[in-house]
Amino acid sequence: MKAQWSLILMLVFAVIIAIFAVINVNPVEVNFLFGYADVPLVLLILGSALFGGLAVGMFGLYRLIKTRREVKRLRAENDQLRTQSSAPASAPVSATTPPPAYDEPTVSADPTPLEPISDDLDSRSESRGFRSDKLKKL
Repeated sequence: MKAQWSLILMLVFAVIIAIFAVINVNPVEVNFLFGYADVPLVLLILGSALFGGLAVGMFGLYRLIKTRREVKRLRAENDQLRTQSSAPASAPVSATTPPPAYDEPTVSADPTPLEPISDDLDSRSESRGFRSDKLKKL
């Protein structure tokens, strides 16, 4: 269904571009860096739309090929894992064996403060960016 809607939207967009191109038939001057040429605007619009469509199509084709390679690689890996799991195991694993417990990180209950990492850190309030005159007023 998604492909059908995409096709319908592409056709509507193509009709809109074609109508826009047919309305604009006046010649325009185009600079090709090595010279100038008078080209009908209709050809310029249709050519730009064609090259844009080709660029999008090439990108889609690249992604399709990349995805197919990935699927092929994953299927081969899946088949390899299935053959390994079908091999007789030395110690059978029961279906009722629970998964290993998750070790949650523990928080230390030690209330002692941490030591500074380097000697240039000072515990005085002036060294922490506080103004001493503000502290005296409070």
